[in-house]
Amino acid sequence: MEPKMRDPMTSSHRPRSKTTSPVQSEVAAAEVLAWVSDCIQGGLCFVCNGLLIFENSHFAELVEATELRADGIEHRLRKSLLDEAILWNRRPLGAKKLSGYRLKDRQGHPLHYECRFNVVPYRGERGVLMVLEDVTERTLLAQEAAQAACFQSVLARIGTLAVSDEPAQALMNEAVRLTAEALGVDLCKILIARESDDHLAVVAGVGIEEEFIGKLTIEGGTHSQAGFAIRERLPVVVRDLREETRFTPSKLLTEHGGIAGMCVPMLVEDKVYGVMTAHSKQVRDFTEKEQAFLCTVANTVATVLERKRRADAQIDLYHRLFMSAQDGIMLTDTDGRILEWNPALERMTGWAREEALGQRPSILKSGKHSPEFYERLWHAIRSGKPFVDRFVNRRKDGTEFLVWESVSPVKDRDEITQYYLAILTDLSEREQMLEALRHTEQVKLVGQLAGGILHEIRNPLIGLGSLATHLAEQEQLPQAARDRCRLIAREAARIDELLETHLGQLRPRPFDLRPCDLPSLIDDTLTLLRPNLHNQQINVKKAIAPDLPQVEASRAHIQQACLNIIMNAIDAMPNGGDLTITARPDTKRGPGLLLTFSDTGKGIPPEDLQRIFEPFFTNGKAKGVGLGLTITHDIIERHGGQLAIESPTGSGAVVEVWLPVKQEVCHDVAPVAG
Repeated sequence: MEPKMRDPMTSSHRPRSKTTSPVQSEVAAAEVLAWVSDCIQGGLCFVCNGLLIFENSHFAELVEATELRADGIEHRLRKSLLDEAILWNRRPLGAKKLSGYRLKDRQGHPLHYECRFNVVPYRGERGVLMVLEDVTERTLLAQEAAQAACFQSVLARIGTLAVSDEPAQALMNEAVRLTAEALGVDLCKILIARESDDHLAVVAGVGIEEEFIGKLTIEGGTHSQAGFAIRERLPVVVRDLREETRFTPSKLLTEHGGIAGMCVPMLVEDKVYGVMTAHSKQVRDFTEKEQAFLCTVANTVATVLERKRRADAQIDLYHRLFMSAQDGIMLTDTDGRILEWNPALERMTGWAREEALGQRPSILKSGKHSPEFYERLWHAIRSGKPFVDRFVNRRKDGTEFLVWESVSPVKDRDEITQYYLAILTDLSEREQMLEALRHTEQVKLVGQLAGGILHEIRNPLIGLGSLATHLAEQEQLPQAARDRCRLIAREAARIDELLETHLGQLRPRPFDLRPCDLPSLIDDTLTLLRPNLHNQQINVKKAIAPDLPQVEASRAHIQQACLNIIMNAIDAMPNGGDLTITARPDTKRGPGLLLTFSDTGKGIPPEDLQRIFEPFFTNGKAKGVGLGLTITHDIIERHGGQLAIESPTGSGAVVEVWLPVKQEVCHDVAPVAG
């Protein structure tokens, strides 16, 4: 049941009477509620005493995306939510809880929802407000990161065994056990091809009787899944063996209930050594990453077996693994001196192998970790245990990069540590995705805050604007005072527009772009802030290039951005200083104009510059909630421009605002020397 809404722009500009009846107030509140509910990305639903009072379109869309009941009428999720809300309605006011739901859409794809239940007052009684949110993408990213960490830990363990003196059988037993746990399968086997015929020997496995290991053989012809994988030299994935037509399941697999699974060839150079299989007793889809993981394990085990069979040197074996790995691999002695450094680590760090050998891993230290962090690392590996964590490292050129690093001791047969093996997986791209999700969550919070601001302060703001307009029409007042009253009225109207069209909208509408004269806009902004500049003893210097073209912009929003920037500069110079404002054509990023605001304040620490555009980050200011630069950044980007902030050591801050200019406008503008 979607609420009926009126256009908020139309209703907001209607004349307001001095008195408002209770009915009008209730209608206005309902309109604002309906408007705000559709600006929130999550679904809203309100239940009171078993009755559905309100439900927005987002809530209905989320519920309807899930699978239907067998009768095709009632949604499982809707009934579950309403039943839970009715039970929760008995809780006291202010009670809250968060529930998670694992569902499927109509195509069978997984969905992850979260619903927040809040007990709130409603007409003298209690009701339950539900906020339903689709967290599928965030959940899947977290699961993917956890799975990647698990896969890396397994590969690190297998790599450790590969360069140790462990017998081949111990390596294979550990490989099938760890692989089965990582993939969550019931059966995992290693089958080695016999030279005398096309049969495959079961040399290691979990989920099957132990007496079969080393004694049982199965047919490896192309009519079997394993034989098919050997012939094609490619992974073979089956969702349901009961419906498979390419080959017949082996008797061993059928007797143990295998239904879905993967079978990958164990490749060593150009030779197929055997196959490694992973099967589940249920119908299941296997992802490409799971296939790649099984292939990596299979190829690693095959390489170890082949090297041990040839009795090659242990150093040659792990050196080949180092050279072919996509993750960075480093081997050190027990004193921490680097003995090996693979090509992936060269690409990741910028340090060539010849430069790194003989040094210590501290060449990658970024200074972002405490001494206690490294103490925990050394305590773990000296105790014979692996250490796995996220590291912020530094490249040779000084730039930082994030890795998931696993450091493991490599022991000999007497359990004496001989080396330390580190595997580094670059997490930069994944971290950027997670950071984008975190930023999205912050923006949602800003949108919810904006709704409250809009409802609470628009009425007194309109009153101030009306009073200023009235004073501007009083002829007995001096002309200068009337002009300032008109400016106050314009600013009140501009703020009202910003509240309605910018802060209150999670999905902003396009700006009303019109030709805008930046020099006059800067003059108006400085006029507004003249008392602040005077009180802070700040000297303003302007360097405006002549004949600047107009930009297509929303004047109110660009002025808001300039106000935020200049107010930050004023806050940074409590004891006075200089503020320099320049404007000139700039074509480095395309035809456009570059506004520069330079102050002589205390500057911004490097660690704060990385977070300067985050919502609610205030850089230690006594005033403000930390939304100014977030809003400014959004305004400039929505104009197609760019905002950059620098703070050279000891010389204040420099804010650059670049705005695009239409190509045909720029052709008539002569370049100005900078």
